[in-house]
Amino acid sequence: MLKPNALTEQLTALCRLLADKQFGVGGSCLLWQLGLVDKPTDIDLVCTEADFAAISALLTNAGYQAQAIKSDPMYATAKFSHFTYAGGRSIDLMAGIAVRKDNGVSAFTFHPERCRWQDGICWMPPADWLQIYQLFGRSERIAQLRQYLVQLRLGSLS
Repeated sequence: MLKPNALTEQLTALCRLLADKQFGVGGSCLLWQLGLVDKPTDIDLVCTEADFAAISALLTNAGYQAQAIKSDPMYATAKFSHFTYAGGRSIDLMAGIAVRKDNGVSAFTFHPERCRWQDGICWMPPADWLQIYQLFGRSERIAQLRQYLVQLRLGSLS
């Protein structure tokens, strides 16, 4: 169980707000929940393309402010918004995650049914974020999650 603090309060409030949508929390918050990082940088929310507009509207109505961001030619993600929040961490909301690689596009398929609720927060599976970090070429994060998943597997075998 996560200790109550400003981040857990923000995450549980977000998940309560979005509870009837298809989404999951990942990124550095997931790594933090797994004990792999000390301080998450922001909140990464992945959702279905069908729920993206509704989630964006809910975030705006809850006091989050959408920010214009410079696009990166590497990313081919179908829908992306960055939201800031005066009372907490910023949010990156993503749907249809994809990157351009080797004259093509590689995509991640979000499976909301694989997310799990724990202590009021809807977490994405670590294996899904391993795939996303592989797409993004984030070698440090890939190593952290691979080591975590190996240890989890070894623990389940004993």
